[in-house]
Amino acid sequence: MRTRAGQTLLVAAGLINVLPGAGAVSPEWMRAAYGIDVAGADLEVLLRHRAILLALVGAFAIVSAFRPALRPAAITGNTVSTGTFLLLALTTPALNHQLVRVAQVDAVALLVPASAAVLLRAGVRA
Repeated sequence: MRTRAGQTLLVAAGLINVLPGAGAVSPEWMRAAYGIDVAGADLEVLLRHRAILLALVGAFAIVSAFRPALRPAAITGNTVSTGTFLLLALTTPALNHQLVRVAQVDAVALLVPASAAVLLRAGVRA
């Protein structure tokens, strides 16, 4: 039971990171989600690359739900990715409303892989 719940949480954590991957193919999505004007091709390329990296972190979390040996690395990568964004958001003054909302969602989302880790670790002990 705990293992299944942990797997479900890993898939959820993965999906949370895969969704921003839409920005790689739709810069308009990034504008709407982040509330920023993507001024210039340089910034657009950087943001699209960020979207791809988030999607890779998410895909890794999803795969790890079904490959136990990958779970520690996937949970760590997911947590570091989300945590560093939160750290940057907290230390940057005057963020726009959409980025504050993204940070709030990420703060809650940080609990997902943490909960999965607890459940899966408890499942190993049981």
